[in-house]
Amino acid sequence: MTTNDVAPGAAPLAGIRVLDVAHQYSGAFAASLLRDLGAEVIAVEHPSGSPIRTMLPKRGRDSLWWLNIQREKRNVTLKLSTPEGRELFIELAKQSDVIIENFRPGTLERWGIGPDELTAAGVNAVMLRISGFGQTGPWKGRPGFGTVAEALSGFAHLNGFPDTPPALPSVTLADGVAGIFGAFGALAGVIGAMRNGLEGITVVDTALVETLFKIIPNQVTAYEQLGITMRRYGNSLLDKGVLRDLFSTKDGRYVAIGGGIGIPTISRTLDAVDAPELAARVRAGVLSEEQPVVAAFLHEAHASVLDWVTQRTFDEVSEVFERAGLVYAPIFTVEDIVNEPHFREREDIISIAAEDGGRMDVAGIVPKLSTNTVVTERAGASIGAYNQEVFGELLGLDAADLERLSANGVI
Repeated sequence: MTTNDVAPGAAPLAGIRVLDVAHQYSGAFAASLLRDLGAEVIAVEHPSGSPIRTMLPKRGRDSLWWLNIQREKRNVTLKLSTPEGRELFIELAKQSDVIIENFRPGTLERWGIGPDELTAAGVNAVMLRISGFGQTGPWKGRPGFGTVAEALSGFAHLNGFPDTPPALPSVTLADGVAGIFGAFGALAGVIGAMRNGLEGITVVDTALVETLFKIIPNQVTAYEQLGITMRRYGNSLLDKGVLRDLFSTKDGRYVAIGGGIGIPTISRTLDAVDAPELAARVRAGVLSEEQPVVAAFLHEAHASVLDWVTQRTFDEVSEVFERAGLVYAPIFTVEDIVNEPHFREREDIISIAAEDGGRMDVAGIVPKLSTNTVVTERAGASIGAYNQEVFGELLGLDAADLERLSANGVI
């Protein structure tokens, strides 16, 4: 590990070096999360550029995806499939704590830089491997992007309304979830290696399909225990015992009401919408009855909330719910978000500099640790922007070496 020379008061992951050879969003996101907490990240891309650079929308010729997800990383170019690229990668790996890759399983092994080859070369590091289906199993060799994971995990089947087809998310959900699980696994690997003195490569095997599958509660248990195949509920979760939905007010605005679970929250919600008889039934214990009784009651309660909201403006609903301390919110667009002081005050939106001298707003650091001293100031850089700095600093290569490697297509 490279954590020996960390100064007092440094960021939580200061001294951790991450070698990011991910060429897709999930791995790059995992590396970005680690960098946000203080890790140094060296991002390796093919000399012809990362696929992430081609994603839309663009700011001039630069993908906003790249500028955002590669912020504060030191990006270099390296063709891993060449003999010299392999040797340079191994030398970089020897000076790293975490290696992140998301090639199809078997690719690194084919290039001679898989976990066994790196261990034999004397590399001691955690290797986060994000793929569609994992490093083992009958599907390990199949290509898999987030869309496939969203389809196979059960998510798309459950997303949408009962009378509409399954719906894929309009955001990079599977990649994001895999990136979070991957960063979590990488940190667990680092802690384990430090605590137990492990040597060689510790593999963190993370599959897009299984990470999204993991966050869907009770999908398997409900089927195995009760024979229930979960279905699309839309915005309502009544059949899960939750008084929640998206309602339209009298003046045409949408309000999300999370009436919640349990006696206190549901009863207070029903009191607020002028349904005292239903609130009294909650306090009398109706939620502890058998499932059909509870489900029928919640549908009745939902009808009362719907009738009350549709007869009032959003401001009227807001006044009542604020006074009662209940959970509700309007539906925000990004325009609402960027103009809401709460997001700015918590630095959920920050401004950083791009190489062309302009500035851009990006999402800030999450989670917020009281000990984190990281400052994010610059967006993702141009191809090979840190070749000279990184290869010279860590590997001792000079200008002539870099010129030769570039001429040979290695960097």
